[in-house]
Amino acid sequence: MFLVKKSLKKWQKGLHDPRVGGNFTRSKIIAASVFGFIIGLIAGLLGVGGGEFRLPVLICLIGFPVAIAAAANLIIGLLTVTVGLATRLAVGIMLPEAIGVIVMMSAASIIGAYAGAAITGRVKEKYLKLAVGVLLIVIGLKMIHDAFTPEVPSGLALSYLTSMLLAALLGALIGVVSGALGVAGGELRIPAFMYAFNMQIKTAGTASLLVSIPTVTAGALKHTRMKHVSRGVVLICVAMAIPSAVGAFIGGRLVLIAGEAFLKALLGVVLMLATVRMAKP
Repeated sequence: MFLVKKSLKKWQKGLHDPRVGGNFTRSKIIAASVFGFIIGLIAGLLGVGGGEFRLPVLICLIGFPVAIAAAANLIIGLLTVTVGLATRLAVGIMLPEAIGVIVMMSAASIIGAYAGAAITGRVKEKYLKLAVGVLLIVIGLKMIHDAFTPEVPSGLALSYLTSMLLAALLGALIGVVSGALGVAGGELRIPAFMYAFNMQIKTAGTASLLVSIPTVTAGALKHTRMKHVSRGVVLICVAMAIPSAVGAFIGGRLVLIAGEAFLKALLGVVLMLATVRMAKP
């Protein structure tokens, strides 16, 4: 019993990290769990990692600096995208035939994510916040646009070699965004699959989740080596990741019957409101 109490005190002492404030109250842990479930549910429905939605929670509500929030976001996102992909495959939403494009984008995304994670240790927090805000606005507008124009793009007529090169370029660029901002990048990757490679939106979501797994893993490993993950960060990750995985499972099961237009319009508004909140000092 003494050893248990001693270990608990040592763990609690480790929660007080000056980089993250060390104020991990019960209300913050509960909030992380609730938001984790809601965001996981949305992520499961749309086929994304949900990182863009978690960032405002981790930064504004939990109080993490952007670099620490990015690390936590990637760790939580890894479990979310894995559960989301497994659930989608289980309900019959299969991967497209263009597996070469997926493999090429995955490989390039790993390199980009590793490089993007390294950027967070060299760029000032205010610039990272600006980048997060711009990303949220762009994605929010894109979601609102897609809600009112649900037609599937025809895609580009590309040769095999050109498709591979384009997949590598897009994968690297989205990987940099993923590693730097701690997001899976699905909201950027899904339109890329649709517009460049002529995929249906649900299939593009499944493909994006597959690419997200190595991308998020690479970014998370880099952040861990940069010592952005303390015991307090792990506590929030656990509190948010488990409900997020449950939500992703439920959302993935409902993807066949859920209408996405309303969700995209609603999420677009929420993302832009989150950007306004993040801009406050």
